[in-house]
Amino acid sequence: MSSEAQVEIENGWLRGRRAGGATSFRGIPYAADTGGANRFRAPQPVANWAGVRDASAEGERCPQTEESIVRLPAFAWYGQGAPFGENCCVLNVFTPGLQPGARRPVICYLHGGGYASGGGGGPALDGSTLAVAGDVVVVTINHRLNLFGYTQLAHLEPELFADAAHAGHLDLVAALQWVHRNIAAFGGDPGNVTLAGQSGGGNKIMVLLTMPAARGLFRRAINMSGVSGLQVPGPQATEPYVDALLRTLGIARGQGRRLQELPAATLMQARQAAMRAVRGDGAQPFVDGRHVCASPFTPEGLALHAEVPLMIGVTDTEATLFLGADPRNFHVDGAQLEARVRAQFGLDAQGAQALVAAYRQDGPQRSAADILAYLSSDLLARAPLLRAAAAKADAGRAPVYHYHFDWQVPVEGGVWRSPHTVDIPFAFGTVDRARAMTGDGPGPGRVAANLMAAFAAFARNGDPNNPRMPPWKPYDTATRATMVVDEACRLVHDFHGHDRLASAALPCADPAAVRRGPLFRPMA
Repeated sequence: MSSEAQVEIENGWLRGRRAGGATSFRGIPYAADTGGANRFRAPQPVANWAGVRDASAEGERCPQTEESIVRLPAFAWYGQGAPFGENCCVLNVFTPGLQPGARRPVICYLHGGGYASGGGGGPALDGSTLAVAGDVVVVTINHRLNLFGYTQLAHLEPELFADAAHAGHLDLVAALQWVHRNIAAFGGDPGNVTLAGQSGGGNKIMVLLTMPAARGLFRRAINMSGVSGLQVPGPQATEPYVDALLRTLGIARGQGRRLQELPAATLMQARQAAMRAVRGDGAQPFVDGRHVCASPFTPEGLALHAEVPLMIGVTDTEATLFLGADPRNFHVDGAQLEARVRAQFGLDAQGAQALVAAYRQDGPQRSAADILAYLSSDLLARAPLLRAAAAKADAGRAPVYHYHFDWQVPVEGGVWRSPHTVDIPFAFGTVDRARAMTGDGPGPGRVAANLMAAFAAFARNGDPNNPRMPPWKPYDTATRATMVVDEACRLVHDFHGHDRLASAALPCADPAAVRRGPLFRPMA
C-alpha cells in the first residue's frame, strides 16, 4: 500500500510516493532540458515551478541505442521503460524518511552502459530496499551520453561548444551539486556522499576523481567492474570518430550551430555511421587539463584522489556476459581452447599448454569452458582492477577494499556462472525482480543482504566492515585481502592468485580489443 509524500527543495515542492518503508521521488530535474540551444553546452539551471510538481514517474533517458542485454531472458531485469529524450538531466531519490536533521549517508549511483547507453531507473535500480536496509539515502542519476555528452566540438565553435566534450560529466557534477544543496530535505547528509557505479558507472567515477569541479562533492567511491575509466586517453583518441561524425553530417568549421538544430535521430544515425567508419567509439572523456586533469591511476591522477577511500570489485566470471553472444563459447573443448590461446597471444603449443595448466592450479576440476571464462574475465576486468587497487594501496593515503562477487547464476544450466552486471540487483536488494536470473529460494536474498551491508557501512564511515561478514582488511600488495561475497562471505588472501600471476605474464591489451580477438570467437 502506498501513499503520497511531499517535500520542498530549492526549485519548489515535489510530490512522491511512500511504500514499503521508503519514500521515493523520481524524475527530479537537476539541470534544464539539454535540447535545442542547450545541446552540447554545459548544464544550465532549472527554472523554479509553481505548485507541487509530480515526482512519481522516472524522467527521460538520453537518446541512445537500446542495449542488447535486455533481449537475454535471464537479464530482462536490466531493462528500463523510461522514454528517450534530451530532457534527461534528472535524478531519483529514495529515503527511509524525510527528517531534515537525520543526516543519513548518501549513495549516489551512476548507471552502466559505458558512456553510450543506460539510465538510472527501472525496477532493478529502485533504491528503496537499499535505503531502508542500510538507513541511507539513495540517488540514481541520468545524464547525457554518447554524442550528446562526449563529442569534441570546440574547434567548430570555441565559445559555444567549449564544454561539449565533457558535457556528460559536467551533468554529473551538476547532479552532485544538486545533492549538496538539496539532499538534507530528504534526510541525507550533504557532507557524507559516496559514489557507486557499475561498469560504465564505475568508469565515470574514476574520471570524476580527477575533475576539479567535482572535488569536495563526495567523500568516497565504489567501483563495480568499471575498467575503461582506469586509463583516460588524451584528446587524440577521439579525433577519428569526431572527424567521421562531422563528415557524415556535412558540418564544417563555423557551422556548429547546425548541430543544435538537427533532429536527435539524425545525430544518432550519423553516430552509428561514424563508429562503423572507425571501427570504434570516440564518445568518451579525455584528459584535457581543464575538466579532466589526469588519468586516474597515473602518479598525477593518484595525487588528485589521494584522500578518497575506494571499494573496487569484480564478478567471478565477468566475461561470460560477452562470451554468451555465441553459446558455443560455453562448450569449448581442450583443443579449441588451446587453439584460441595460441591465436590470441601468439604462443606455440607448449606456451598455450602452460597457460592452461596455470589456470588449473586454482581449480583442478575446471573444464576448458571454465578456463576460457576465467582467463577472459581476467583480461577484461579483474587484472586491470587489481592493478588499480595495488596502485591505490601503494599510494598509501587512503584505503582501498577489494571484493570478488562469487555467487553463481543457477538458471540455464549454470552456463553464465557469475557474469558482468550480475551484482546490480544484489547491491540494490532487488533480487525478487530478477528471478529469471536468480531463481527461487532464500539464497539470493542472503547474498543481497551481505552486499548491501558492506556498501552501507562503507558509505557511513569509509570502512565496509559489518556484522554479516568476517573482518575485512584493506587491500595491499603484501596480503591482497579480498572479500569473497556469497551466501557465506569469507576473506581470502590473494584470491585466485595463480590466475593473477598467469594473466599478469600476458601482454596487456585494451579490453575492447580482447573482445574482438580470437579468444572470444569460435574458430573454424
